Amino acid sequence: MHTVNGEGLHTQGLPSDAATVRRFPLRLKIAGFAAALVVLATGLLALFTVILPWRAKLRQQETIARSLVQTALPMGIEMRADGARVDPMGVRALVANSSKVQGLEIVYALVRDVQDNLDTAASSVNVNMLQRINEPVAKLCITDRPRCIEVLALGRKQAGIRQLAIKLAVQNRSEPIGRLVLGISTQTIDLELRRSLQRDAAVLLATLLLAVVGALWMARRIAQPLTDLSSAMGRVQQGDFDVRMAQSRQRNDEVGDLARAFEAMTDGLKDRERLRGTLGRYVSDPVAERILSEESDLMLRGEVRTVTVMFLDVRGFTGISEQLKPGEVVALLNEYFDVVVDRVTANGGTVNKFIGDAAMCIWGAPAPAPQAERSAVACALQIQEAVSRLSADRRRRGLTSVGIGIGINAGEAVAGNLGAARRLEYTVIGDAVNIAQRLESQAQAGEVLVSQGVYEKVSDWVDASPREPVKLKGKSQPLHLWLVTGAKAAKTEAA
Repeated sequence: MHTVNGEGLHTQGLPSDAATVRRFPLRLKIAGFAAALVVLATGLLALFTVILPWRAKLRQQETIARSLVQTALPMGIEMRADGARVDPMGVRALVANSSKVQGLEIVYALVRDVQDNLDTAASSVNVNMLQRINEPVAKLCITDRPRCIEVLALGRKQAGIRQLAIKLAVQNRSEPIGRLVLGISTQTIDLELRRSLQRDAAVLLATLLLAVVGALWMARRIAQPLTDLSSAMGRVQQGDFDVRMAQSRQRNDEVGDLARAFEAMTDGLKDRERLRGTLGRYVSDPVAERILSEESDLMLRGEVRTVTVMFLDVRGFTGISEQLKPGEVVALLNEYFDVVVDRVTANGGTVNKFIGDAAMCIWGAPAPAPQAERSAVACALQIQEAVSRLSADRRRRGLTSVGIGIGINAGEAVAGNLGAARRLEYTVIGDAVNIAQRLESQAQAGEVLVSQGVYEKVSDWVDASPREPVKLKGKSQPLHLWLVTGAKAAKTEAA
């Protein structure tokens, strides 16, 4: 008995396509799936706990800034004859005092008129705050303030600053007088975001590592029994039905159910092979294969086939059986029939049945047999030669020896199951079978008699002499017989 608990997967016996396809282990698939779930869960967690709150804070900043501008700045708008003008002092106060409002830091405020022209005089920059965010631009603001304001007005995206454009209007007037572009610092919010993302990234890596390790461990527990099962199936395919899955069978889960079902299957296959072997001792291998391949035993219905039939019989058996004990009689027959079965099988024939001290052998059923007549005659000559040697050996040992007479005929016969539903026998019946049996009854010990039709098929390679025609019961014409004495010398040498 073999127990499967190995690491490797036996690919012997698997289909060629399965061997050529690149293999991706199940444990890696499970680990990858677990890692993907961890990444997805962490991403969703970051979205709802970091990203969305960050965006909410940015919107809150925008709301506070709009509210501050709408509250404080209109009071700093001067009405002149040439139009409304924003008071620079009001813009500077707005920028300087914005840090006092929680959650809002205005880095700069750029004023544009209704024609979208930049008013550098009214615009304001918080240099100290800008220096924390963008030191080069802050230095430019100290040395060349108008140039700095123009650079900021270009609207290039800068890290830590978010621009917000607000329309400026005078009370009781629907048309705007310009717009105010605020540069709002997001440095604090971005720093908080980075810290949260770094924290989540560390949690993600640690969780991912644990998930992958745990998934690999779990996948190993799941995949290893499947690997063992694949290896066991390869052994079963090679004919080893004693393979067992000891560890997997003890598990109280689906894997254990699969292992127990597999062992039940191998037990069934073992019983089937034992049945096949046992059946092959009572019927020939071709017949056993045909019976086992049919869905129903009754499917082997009669069919007309061209067959060659050989009958052989032990001569003088009645007198011999009176002189020997029953056990000695059985041993005698079995020793001679061993020779018969061996030669018939070697020549592609089927030992259909044993009838006491006689045997019936056929070629052409249940499977077709090429050159059936030649195979049958060659088999008969080999049997007579082997029986002669066996008899000589038995006589040297002081045992009883016998001779065998053989008759061969060919023709159409009905082949199929014969008997009742509860007891069937595969055989052939018909006139060709009867004639073969009659020929055997005419043969003496050591002789091989064939019919005219068989002789015509083998006449080119055997030595044969005609016998007197025999009148058989039920036949209107005498039957021509030929005694085959051996293969022609030239043919034998060529062979």
